[in-house]
Amino acid sequence: MNDNTILLGEREDKPLIRIIVIIFGIMCVFTAGWWAIYLIKYPDSEKIFWAGSIFLLLFGIYQVYAGLGFAKRYIKKENNNLIIRQSSLLPPKNIKAQDISSLVIRTYDIVINLANNSRIRIKPGLKYPEQGQKVINLITDYAKENNIEVSYKNESL
Repeated sequence: MNDNTILLGEREDKPLIRIIVIIFGIMCVFTAGWWAIYLIKYPDSEKIFWAGSIFLLLFGIYQVYAGLGFAKRYIKKENNNLIIRQSSLLPPKNIKAQDISSLVIRTYDIVINLANNSRIRIKPGLKYPEQGQKVINLITDYAKENNIEVSYKNESL
């Protein structure tokens, strides 16, 4: 990804890891299908077995989805827009500069206050502190470029 895009999660883009994740996902889908066929043959089976089979199927589908690279979480600065994808299952949020009223940068998270009185909270996390600092730098640069008010709050636990 380019320098205006920062990943919010793990950075496992190695082809071997992705292939292993895809193979594991396919195995889960195959196992869930085999188990469902087995459960159809024996109609007196418990409902919990069906729940397990459905869970395994959904988990396998998610693994294939993630292995193909569709589950990346990121924050991206593009022209006058800030594109934030915090959930690997939901589509990204596209925020325009005029929709942001202010930014609050706290010790462990960043709050984007929008003009319609709603908020978006970004939690860069403690697992990757260097990524958190890159996110803060990207957002403060974006705020300076678009004349958005930035306030800092250092709260202790």
